Amino acid sequence: MKHLNGVRQTLAFLAGLILASAGATALADNTLNITGTGPAYQVGAYQSHNRFCYDGSCIIHGKGKIDINLNPEGNSGSIVARFSGADGSWKIVAKKFKMIRTDVNLHGATGGDVNPKMSPPVLPQVWTYAATWGPAKVFHNGKLAWMGPAHLMVTEEVRDPETGKVDFKGPMHAKQYPGSVYNKHAMQIHFVAHPKEKPTKGYLPPFTKFVHLMYETVTWQ
Repeated sequence: MKHLNGVRQTLAFLAGLILASAGATALADNTLNITGTGPAYQVGAYQSHNRFCYDGSCIIHGKGKIDINLNPEGNSGSIVARFSGADGSWKIVAKKFKMIRTDVNLHGATGGDVNPKMSPPVLPQVWTYAATWGPAKVFHNGKLAWMGPAHLMVTEEVRDPETGKVDFKGPMHAKQYPGSVYNKHAMQIHFVAHPKEKPTKGYLPPFTKFVHLMYETVTWQ
């Protein structure tokens, strides 16, 4: 396992070295084509009270894949994410976007390079190669579960790829963790979605339903 993880991190490091040129090529024809595969996991059961689980204790391991095709200049594209684990099978589809950004800092105490309302302090500030905000259809166990806001990030590796743990103690402590990531030379994909509803106290994030998927092997074409 340690050997395989070392190989994976080496490949991710090499991918990071060519990311700038690959990104430039992608942007030249107005498209970004990114795939995420396993290791894949869900952070917290979708109806639980904590779907960020910074200590890694509620990680649900499983199998999944995400296909990302984006045109940042045209603010268009598609995202199709799949995951299957102990909390059921998920499919999330996004085809409309309020905003697509590339090469920005997100989250942290200040929200990074975007409006803090769109990038709250739920993680340390993290360098993000590509991000989207917009509506999505969420299917659970083959049935439409809800339609609502979704947020994608392709970032530096902020969580431990095996345990899902992140060096962070929560939004109230964000100023103490500027740029605290697990591995700056590797990448991972985050994709979250929730119903359109008013915030509810007692949940993190403050929604009664929230699905939070992660993909650790990133291919950038």
